[in-house]
Amino acid sequence: MARLTYGRRMFCNAIPSVILAIAMAAGCCAGAAASDLSGGADLRANAGKCVFAKRPPVVLNDDQIAGFCKFDHATQSFAGTPAEQARCLLNPVKPVGRLGPPMAALPEALEKRVGHGADLPSREALTSLLRDRGASQDMIDALSRPVSHAHDNDPLARSATYIVLHDTSTPNYRSQPWPASIDDNPKINNLRRYACANEIERAHVFINRGGRIFLAHDFEVPWRATKFETATNFGPALKGLFLHVELIQPRRALKGYGRNNDFLAPKPGFTQAQYDSLALIYAVASHRAGFWMIPVFHSVLDEGIRNKHDDPQNFELAEFARSIDAVVGELRTRTAAAERDAETRKSSD
Repeated sequence: MARLTYGRRMFCNAIPSVILAIAMAAGCCAGAAASDLSGGADLRANAGKCVFAKRPPVVLNDDQIAGFCKFDHATQSFAGTPAEQARCLLNPVKPVGRLGPPMAALPEALEKRVGHGADLPSREALTSLLRDRGASQDMIDALSRPVSHAHDNDPLARSATYIVLHDTSTPNYRSQPWPASIDDNPKINNLRRYACANEIERAHVFINRGGRIFLAHDFEVPWRATKFETATNFGPALKGLFLHVELIQPRRALKGYGRNNDFLAPKPGFTQAQYDSLALIYAVASHRAGFWMIPVFHSVLDEGIRNKHDDPQNFELAEFARSIDAVVGELRTRTAAAERDAETRKSSD
């Protein structure tokens, strides 16, 4: 999540070691690479305490308070229908954080789902899929729990409605060439570098380029990770309204912006395994929210704020949409199989 002043986040002093991950039995859809699910305790083992650079207070003017997509503080939502909100909040992000032309329409997989319960996966189907893919019982049990609420988890406040997509923008190779293969490079994809012994990871979820998933904070935990959310104008009002997912993406320096910038992202920006794992996380979060949550690009949320971030770069919304359809299809198949098994058992009794 590169800042426009080239500033870097400080990562924890984690002790390098092999990732303690749970091997999945299969990918989320036909042809998908197997992914791993790791809980916070797994990756925090032997991790150091994280120390992040202190951020100056963010104070917004009237235009910035509304934001690029016209946030209404009375309803704690952006302008328009859920699909219209998503079209704005997923506005394409160009290099250096510049926003591209608005989208005419979302991919159908998102257009027909966001803000609604259409095709929302059942707890039983998700339990079956997560169990087959090696998830811990704690992760499975969490399917019955709600997501966080705004106002720092005030149960009477609006529940988490938005899921913010980030990229890590690290490691930064500056003027050096990309490694031979960034998708399986152990330095790039070591999830342990994002784990914090003091449990202050910057997002709920981290996904590396092989599709491995690090669940740092449960979705019931209110968290803030953007300038917009942390602005002093709002106090704690927005804490818990947004969930956060970081996708690992290395960077290089873009010519013309100084030697230490990290504005150059790889193409493609993310792997199929990352989109597949993101779709699974999106399905789990949406099941717990009770509707398909509204995805948000970090850069769009912070548009107009000084030192905003530029992530995610080179995110292919069409690829994410295909992965959503694939995981929904897999969950439908599991639901149908469970129903057939139940009918067979009933007939044999």
